Amino acid sequence: MAVLWAATFAVMSAGCGFERATGNAMGTTYSIQADCPGSLANDRIDAELARLSALMSTYDANSELSRFNRGPIGVARPVSPELVDVVDAAFVVSEQTRGAFDATVAPLVALWGFGADAARRVPVDKEVAQALRSVDYRRVAHNRDPPTLEKLRPATLDLSGIAKGFAVDRLAGLLDDARCRAYLIEFGGEIRTRANAPGGGPWRVGVESPSGQDNVTTLLFETDALATSGDYRQYRESDGVRVSHVIDPRTGYPVRHRLASVTVVADTAMMADAYATAMLVMGEVEARGFAGEMGLAALFVVRADGGFEMFHSPAMVPYLEGG
Repeated sequence: MAVLWAATFAVMSAGCGFERATGNAMGTTYSIQADCPGSLANDRIDAELARLSALMSTYDANSELSRFNRGPIGVARPVSPELVDVVDAAFVVSEQTRGAFDATVAPLVALWGFGADAARRVPVDKEVAQALRSVDYRRVAHNRDPPTLEKLRPATLDLSGIAKGFAVDRLAGLLDDARCRAYLIEFGGEIRTRANAPGGGPWRVGVESPSGQDNVTTLLFETDALATSGDYRQYRESDGVRVSHVIDPRTGYPVRHRLASVTVVADTAMMADAYATAMLVMGEVEARGFAGEMGLAALFVVRADGGFEMFHSPAMVPYLEGG
């Protein structure tokens, strides 16, 4: 499941001491504005993103994750510590969301015509039921010392609902190691900030409704992470019916609810990414209940008659401009 990159944009002004770095990676773009003792090293940023893609991309047949997916059952395969970290976090969110987030959803995503191995036709119910039998994060075991992954039963991992958030956190680590005093990282719609924006004060991030830039909620950040997941820009048409790319791992079918996007604020972009993906699967009622139960700062864009409406969880109030 992919997040909705276009739903989130950062409003950044030029400021003394701040430099900007931009580039392309993992099929999307990044933009970094940072106040650092030295110049931003684009080559280090690009190298780190390329390294992470080589670990976790399902579009790269030679990535560490792809090789694991092709590997045998019942063999603990040595992998990088970062891959285990992301898998562990994904499985934690799977437990918390009772399967609304599941990194083994890849067979269903492909069956419905999305992802690296997308099918070209709409599946029949029998095919969905068959693919659903192989979707369960508990089919994969992981270990930290030494770092290994093991398929206990047939399974295919797809970390697209959490890996870009992890990449943002890794870029933040690079900037922290470089003793950068303040920064905003935007990578494919995921955002992480530190300290104050140019000119002082918090960073201002706008979350746009699908109805256009005339309907924007502005969020204020200092040292936080944000991710948005949505379904209104990525879908396919089948016999005149709109098929969402968001597949519910619990049912095997694309979601059909009114929830159009979810924006989550968390301590790390990785967890914000996973929670946003999970709540988009849940739908408005279940997602709002989950956010309240977990104390998550979440902003929901919901389809309504003639347009869209925005709602937020209580924990989101401190981030709202004027809130």
